[in-house]
Amino acid sequence: MTVERHEFASDNTAPICPEASAALQEANADYAAAYGEDRWTARVCDRIRGIFETDCDVYFVFTGTAANALALAQICPSFRSIICHQNAHIQTDECGGPEFFTGGSKLLLVGGGNGKIDIGEAKVLLARQNELHSHKPGVISIAEATEFGTVYNCDEIAAIAGLARSYQLSLHMDGARFANAVASLNCSPRTITWEVGVDVLCFGGTKNGTVAGELVI
Repeated sequence: MTVERHEFASDNTAPICPEASAALQEANADYAAAYGEDRWTARVCDRIRGIFETDCDVYFVFTGTAANALALAQICPSFRSIICHQNAHIQTDECGGPEFFTGGSKLLLVGGGNGKIDIGEAKVLLARQNELHSHKPGVISIAEATEFGTVYNCDEIAAIAGLARSYQLSLHMDGARFANAVASLNCSPRTITWEVGVDVLCFGGTKNGTVAGELVI
């Protein structure tokens, strides 16, 4: 008797989906300009703008860690810090990538049930960072879905975005499993991103059936 194996250690271990494989074969059939000047890249960017229903910049990177680290480096200078959940991927699984690419930003950790930031704890932390020589926050980072598989609903994201705005902070979303969150919430992508105050989204492809590759939006 043959027993079908299901691997739950990491979604990175799964094969790519047939649609992604077919698209790669189609794109590989002819010559095309390099460095983002090809019709395939343009088509993806246009498709992303359609999905998110806004005119946004779209950048391609190879891994989720690269996406998070490079995105955070653009919105958080080295003398500012990043507030995130104590179990966030940028804290537990990225080997100091965000700290390295930001040039020295600190990760300030807060707790919260089921992998989601407790907004009350975040407020307490922010209130403590007023001393002249403290490493003042510049960004709040959340994961959608979280490392625990839970999702923030629209109101929860809007509340965190409101807190960020009140302190003039940017809001970063680690969306390695963003597609799963959209499916779980049965919502439009815009309603849990730019429409509620997210400044930059790292949109995962590797964990959703592609060979490799993430988008910074």
